[in-house]
Parts: sequence; C-alpha cells; structure tokens
Amino acid sequence: MPRRNIEDRDDSRHVGRRQWLSALGMAGAVTLAGCSGNGGDGGDGSDGSDGMDGGDGSDGSDGGESLELSDFPKFGVDPLYGRDVAHTLAERAFEQSEYDYSFDGDTMVNPDGDQVEINIYHSAGQETSQLTADFIAQELGQNLGINVSVEAIDGTRFNNEYWTAEPQGGTDTVNGEEVTWENPTPQNPGPQSVTSNEPWDMSIVFGLNTYPLNPLTNSVFFDGATPFYNPVGYYPQFNAQELFDEAQQATSVDELREAFVEIFENLAYEQPYITLLFSDDIVGYNPELEGPIENFSNGWDLPAWYEGDESVSGSYDTVTSARFTTLNPLFNTENGAGTAIERALDPGYTFDENQEYFPLLYDMSTEDGEVWTFDVRENLQFSEPYGQVTAEDFVYLVQELHQADWAPTAASSSWDGVEVEQTGEFQFEATLESPNILWPKTYDPILYPIPKDLVQPYVEEEDVEGLEQDEELLELQFTGNLGAFELEEWNRGSGTEYVRNDEYYLRDIDEGPDLFSEGPLFEEASISVVGEQASRLGALETGEADSAAIPPEQYESYRENESVDVYQVPTPYNTIISVNQRANGWNAGPGNLFQLVPFRQALAAAISKQDLIDGVYRGLASPHFTWQPRWSEFYPETDE
Repeated sequence: MPRRNIEDRDDSRHVGRRQWLSALGMAGAVTLAGCSGNGGDGGDGSDGSDGMDGGDGSDGSDGGESLELSDFPKFGVDPLYGRDVAHTLAERAFEQSEYDYSFDGDTMVNPDGDQVEINIYHSAGQETSQLTADFIAQELGQNLGINVSVEAIDGTRFNNEYWTAEPQGGTDTVNGEEVTWENPTPQNPGPQSVTSNEPWDMSIVFGLNTYPLNPLTNSVFFDGATPFYNPVGYYPQFNAQELFDEAQQATSVDELREAFVEIFENLAYEQPYITLLFSDDIVGYNPELEGPIENFSNGWDLPAWYEGDESVSGSYDTVTSARFTTLNPLFNTENGAGTAIERALDPGYTFDENQEYFPLLYDMSTEDGEVWTFDVRENLQFSEPYGQVTAEDFVYLVQELHQADWAPTAASSSWDGVEVEQTGEFQFEATLESPNILWPKTYDPILYPIPKDLVQPYVEEEDVEGLEQDEELLELQFTGNLGAFELEEWNRGSGTEYVRNDEYYLRDIDEGPDLFSEGPLFEEASISVVGEQASRLGALETGEADSAAIPPEQYESYRENESVDVYQVPTPYNTIISVNQRANGWNAGPGNLFQLVPFRQALAAAISKQDLIDGVYRGLASPHFTWQPRWSEFYPETDE
C-alpha cells in the first residue's frame, strides 16, 4: 500500500494490494501492495507478560490446565512458546475435532497412527524465504512432532495454481448461521469446500499488507467469511462484520484507533494466519544515487532522483525477481507489473515522506467524508488520437468498467457501492455508502487514466477478452505525458526498457520538490527480471544495476561495501504462515485441523519468533502480534 520502489524488494513474496484486491500493484517508483513480510523496528516485543496464569514463564509446563490467554496473546515468545504449551493447545484442538488425532510421545499422529506429515511452500530462488521455511519445519518437528516437507515454488505459479481458484460461490454454516457467497472471486471463490486446482497445506510465499495508514482496509481480508480476499478460507469466530461497521463510523483517527482494539484482539487470538514478524526492506543502491530515504514512502518522488549532479543524464536501472505477464493497467494482478506500469503511467495520487496525501493526476477533498470531490489537472494529455484527459474519462472508467459485472477489473471491489458523477469538465464527485474520513488512505480511490475512446468499443460489446488483450493497453501506447518515462520495449519474461518522457506533466505543477520541474532526471530506465539472487546482487555490486533487494543474511557485509549504500526501509508487510483452511488444505489425514483456532494457536506457539528474527533475519525485524507494525499510529497501546 505505500508508494515505494517495489523493484527494490523481494517481490516474489509481496503481492500488490489489488492482487489481493484483484490487483493494482502500485509501482513506478512505488507500490500499493498487499503482501508479504517486511517492516519492523527491531523492538523486543517479546516480554510475554500476561501470557499465562500460574506458569513459571518458561514453556507452559503446568500440564495445560491453567493455560490462559490474554486479550493480546503473544504466541511464539515466553511463556507462550515451546513444546508443552504447543502440545496443550494442540490437544484442545484434538478435543474439538471429530477425528482421533493425538500424540504418541512427542510425535503427532493421525487417526491411523501415522505421523502427521504436511508441506510448506516458499519462494523459489529466495534464500531468506527458504531459510524461514526450514526454520518453521524444524520448530514444528521439535515442538509438535509434525514432519514438514519444505518445497520451493515460483510465486506466479503458486498464485495461479494454488492460491486462487475458480469462483463458484455456494453456502455454508458459519458460527451457526447459513452464509452465502454471493460475489465469489478468485481470491475467495466460495466456502471452505471450494478449493484451488492444486492442494497445499502451508505457505510463506505471500504475506499481507497490514494497511497501517488506514486499517479499515483490512476489511478486505477479515470482514466475515465472504470478504473479497480470503484464499485460505478463514471463518472468523467473532462478529467481524459488526466490528468493522462500528469502526467505519469513526469520525477521527483517535476514534478509529479505539474501534480497532477489539478487532486486533480477536485476530491476535484466532491467528487467521500464523503471524511471525515484520521485517524491513533491505535495499542496496548505487552510492552515487541521490533520493532514496529510510522511510515508508521511499520512492514517492522518483522523478526528482538523480545520479551525480542535478542534470538530465544516465539511466536508472533496477533488477527484480518478480516476473510479470501483463502490463494492462485494468487487469494487472502482479506487483512486478505494477512497478513496470507506473514507470510510464502515474496513478491518481501518492503519499509523501510524511505520509501526507500528494496529488498526482488529481486532487481530492471532502467536507464530511461521504462526498469526495476529484479535481483533475488540466495539463494531462493522452497519446494521439485521444487528446486531453478530462473528468469524463475517469467517470466512464468507473461506471462502465470498474462497476460493470462483465468486466472484473483490478479495481472493481474498490468502487463497489460508490456513486460517481461528473460535475465539470475537470471535476467529478464520488459519494460513499457511509462516510470515510480516511478514504484516500485505503488506496481505493486511486485510478489510472484510460481513454474513453479506447475502451468504449469493448464496453459496447462487453468484450472482456478483447479488453484484456488490447495492444494499446498491454504496451502502454496511450500514456502521453502521464508518466515519467515512455515504454520503449517490453521483453516478455525479462523486463522493460524506457526513455525519458520530455512532456511529463509533473514538470508544470506547483507542488512537490523543486526538481520535479526538471524531472525525470534520467534519460533512460529499465527493469530487469533476474531469477538468481546472486546475479541480482552481482549486478548491483558492479554498477550494472542501481538498486536491488539485499537478503538480511548479507546485510552486514553490504554495509561494509563501499560500492553499495544500504537502506532499511520500513514496510507494512508481514511474514506469516498461510494455513489452508479449505477442504484441500490438510493432507495428513481426515478433517482439517487448520480450521480449529486452538490448532492455529498451537502452530504459533511452536515457532520462536525471536530465534527466527535473530537467526534468519539477523535481528532486522520485530515480532508480529497484532496486525500492525510498531511504527503505525494504529499500533495498539495495550500491546506495548
């Protein structure tokens, strides 16, 4: 969700917000994002106070009878870490299961008496991801007696074959009530009985965006059993919808913070995903580069970055592991593609280094949080023959595509229930179903400008396939002066190449850094997809690349390397274990223990957060308990 240099990260593990929301990965200099684990301040977060009543604080070895959990149980740190507490919680799950799971000594066995065997997927070619998966497997073996098979997989393949599914809908009984999936999506295709093409048990391929600027956005994950995004099939056992509705009524940040306390408490208790940690993005840059900062919004001002002196010269070249299969901004579901798109096409707005709203294509204002006015800049031009960008282009885009049943665009869910009306040549209004004072911070109102005349023939024919495959959209041939660079070539599978946009509209605005008036300050740019981590790092060291993600285990060595500047960039992304609560999510025997809260708690209690942080992340992370990073203003004070 923050606007940052996505190419500087381990992108195979970070899915853009509208991949969750069907995909808008923000990029260019940045991203929206929805996934995977980075962020943290290195705080201890591991005192474990309030964790257990009557235990000695070591491993919960009191037989389990007095094991009590606080409002914010801190699984994975003393006293809620270790074999005994994990066994106690697992045995509670066994009692709830209709099948006869048990322990044979230290070994967990299924009803046939065989050891429980499950798998965990990690991102192929990512050493940190592999080390994390190996550590998890070791901990689950030692503290729960589970045999965990560690498997590598390409992120795109995992998304397409395992993580998402064909929307089918259906009904199921959830907390004693019949629930219907009326609007199934690939990310939430239906009840737990609706599964992906390929079975899987656990995964750390993706994490989730915690949306620290506006946690209301987390409703997309947790608003009951039928939210837009629920690939794991989680059924909240608390009244999530009611609590999100209450939070929605908040009229100030303080009220919103207070409203979210109970939601965070329940998520911490139920462990819908097994929370592990927040780690910073460790990014290496060309030391001659001016512009990068150690800030959540690193990269928001990329057009003002330069190398050497403040003149137009050189090329900004980045390497990434994230492959992308489309550049169509209407249907993009890949973070890497979002980065590539936004080199040549700005989104509507971003946030500066102070997390303040910064208008790009349009400004937004409101008096009551319910009716929002969009003022479109008057110096925006599409490529010929489409002419000037006006409010009509945005209104048509929302009404005829994002809100159309036949066209499941990346932003469809963002505009559901929003009434949009053109009020002037360069102005339109959006009326929300209920007031939301932080609506821009949800990133929902972000739009890419698309020419009405380009998409209208497809709209009239309701031709979604044609729209997805249109060459002008795929090749970004319509972008005019709307981006810092012009796409020169898209080499499928290997990256993109750009040249400076001499007509860039941002040079004619009054806001922002002085250097915007000259931006971008690079003649060229490129994004290279390089699968091997060693090759990416080699390109950074030799100067072939200006930025690349650095794995935590190599942080110290690169800090001492004069040819690389290393930055720790806070993120909203968490490292979690996704446990598949759908019917194909437990391959160890009958039933699915992942569906039971005590078993998910047992998994969390079996994995030492601090040992993982110290051993794999070299201390460059903080424990994750309450679904917000510690630097967020919404981080619960009760978790301090």
